Amino acid sequence: MKVLYSIWEFLNDKSFSVPLGQLVVFVVINSFCLLFGRYKLGLLLTYCFVFYWGFLFNKDYFVDMLGNTNWGLYLYAISGIAMSVTAIVGFFQESKD
Repeated sequence: MKVLYSIWEFLNDKSFSVPLGQLVVFVVINSFCLLFGRYKLGLLLTYCFVFYWGFLFNKDYFVDMLGNTNWGLYLYAISGIAMSVTAIVGFFQESKD
């Protein structure tokens, strides 16, 4: 129970504000993806925006946690690229429905 409370306190203590210009670009691009039925592309673009915002707003936390080492940032970037490549490979697979 104590773990849940500490997680709740951590999440409750954070604020997340995205620049309006980036948010407008995100909504417009995803709207076009939905309008033209490109759902996989919309999901991939959503992932890219969230990955970028996650890094942008937590950069100070990453630097504090990892110190001045670059390997943590490389690991973050490599894992993001690997997930993007996996999603792109999924684009080229046809569903069996």
